[in-house]
Amino acid sequence: MKPAARRTAFRIQLGDAIASSTAGESTRQLLQLQVELDMDGPVAHCIIELAEGTPPATGDAVEVKLDAGSGPTAVFTGKVAAIEAGTVGLRVLAHGAFTRLGQTEVEGSYENVSADFIIKDLIGKAGATAGTLAKGPTLAFWTLHRGPTALGHLRSLAALCGAGLFADGKGAIHCTTPQPGGTEHRFAFGETVIELAIRQCPPAFDSVEVWGEGAASAKGADRAHWLSTELSGVSAKACITPDGQVQPGKLGERPLRLRDGALRSGEAVEAVAKAWASEVAARLLRGSMEVFATPAILPGDRVEITGLPDEHPAAALLGDGQQLHVRGVRHRLDRQRGALTRLSF
Repeated sequence: MKPAARRTAFRIQLGDAIASSTAGESTRQLLQLQVELDMDGPVAHCIIELAEGTPPATGDAVEVKLDAGSGPTAVFTGKVAAIEAGTVGLRVLAHGAFTRLGQTEVEGSYENVSADFIIKDLIGKAGATAGTLAKGPTLAFWTLHRGPTALGHLRSLAALCGAGLFADGKGAIHCTTPQPGGTEHRFAFGETVIELAIRQCPPAFDSVEVWGEGAASAKGADRAHWLSTELSGVSAKACITPDGQVQPGKLGERPLRLRDGALRSGEAVEAVAKAWASEVAARLLRGSMEVFATPAILPGDRVEITGLPDEHPAAALLGDGQQLHVRGVRHRLDRQRGALTRLSF
């Protein structure tokens, strides 16, 4: 049985113009809306199609809010990047904060600070707002130099931390790692789930081994800068079991080996090994799901599908209470299908 459609209210502000489901405040007619927030990229952009009227100016502020019944929730904040005039109206492309990071070059050097300190400083230097940041390992040294943009440096730090980058609906930049915990969103099959496609993806690597440098573990923190021939104290490993559990201290048959001289302690390499293994474990199941508009969901959230019949092909993959880790969120609103949210895993 096809799920019954639901009504979603919207409010879109582009500069001084407003397109709203509340007729009394709307000055523009919305034809179609698409908002995309994704860790893969990372991506934060919005496409707004409007009926005829005066176009907004490049650089105008854009804010999009959706209300599926729990109150208005910001799903995008950014600025107009381009305007395209069409046969029946306008198409407006707006970019989020990642564009600013991609256009900014920064400089800086750091000693003996955690990765999140550098990430927060980097985001601030680019004029963006930092959200939730994974602490990451303590780095003996790190240099930001011109050439790579702020976004390039941010990607490198996120990769070292085994973290994903994404922007939320208010424009804040987050850098998070998969965390164990309770399900944040539940969707009932046959009620709120419209489309589902899930596949199992065995990883290319079944474990992670990390090597650092220095003599801190053997000689003390004040000897971290010493080079040592004994590196067992600055190495760590973690294994991913077939059911997605992370086992620190174990190595599998197909290890991924990482080396970074900025890691000068046992705690630092252990943090990186565990984070990378957790990232691999979170992606053993991949695919997509389309549901009724869910404005509150973000990349990095954990979701669960309930009510799957035992004979359904996805039931064997998802098991009892299996969580899916969201990487991408796409909100779409049009006259043909209404308001829908597509999640990618």
